[in-house]
Amino acid sequence: MKQLSLSLVAIFLALNAVTSMPDFLKPGPCPNVNKAALWEHQQRNHWQMDGNWYQHSRTPNPFDPFAKCMLWRLEYLGGAFRTESTGLDANGAAKKTLGSLFYDLPGKQLTVTHEGAPPGSLVVLDTDYKNYACFYSCKDTQGKYYAEFGFIFSRTPNMDPDHVRICHNAFKKIGVDTHDIRRDSPGPDCSTKTKGVVPKSSTLLGFGKHCWKKVISHDLVHE
Repeated sequence: MKQLSLSLVAIFLALNAVTSMPDFLKPGPCPNVNKAALWEHQQRNHWQMDGNWYQHSRTPNPFDPFAKCMLWRLEYLGGAFRTESTGLDANGAAKKTLGSLFYDLPGKQLTVTHEGAPPGSLVVLDTDYKNYACFYSCKDTQGKYYAEFGFIFSRTPNMDPDHVRICHNAFKKIGVDTHDIRRDSPGPDCSTKTKGVVPKSSTLLGFGKHCWKKVISHDLVHE
């Protein structure tokens, strides 16, 4: 999962003078999401997001390194998660990235980070923690243009259609066109091709103590 920084949006706007507008960039401000109400309802239960999440579908996102078979592993640390993403890139090669998911208390939302990408906001539109989770991220350029990304995750590789509909309804409520949400298509070869990058242990490694002191204390610089 990756979120555009304002500078990246500006680059795309500049390029638009000679090329077509990217399909993830739209005119106007970000949709109105009642983050405070969602946060109030969800914060005490965030720890329940710990564990494995399989990406079922998403809106177009050229900054996501995974083309299919994406597995997002969360390890709750109290106010933050260590994260690890594994899957296949556009060439079918196995890939792994490490990151974090932590509280943005003033913004009443979560902040997600990944290696080699700017941090971005993340809102949980709906989840029952045991089966499905619907995530949304948006950033605009002073109300002129906005880039939005939606993600649907499941606790199992094969998601119940009823849970997919719940997420679609959550996106429709904030004005997201669900026709833009595309299936991740895990396929039968996912477990075989990603075997070398998926750890056997549930413990996520790769971040030192210094980094995690910053994450938990919210000392990471983000927009």
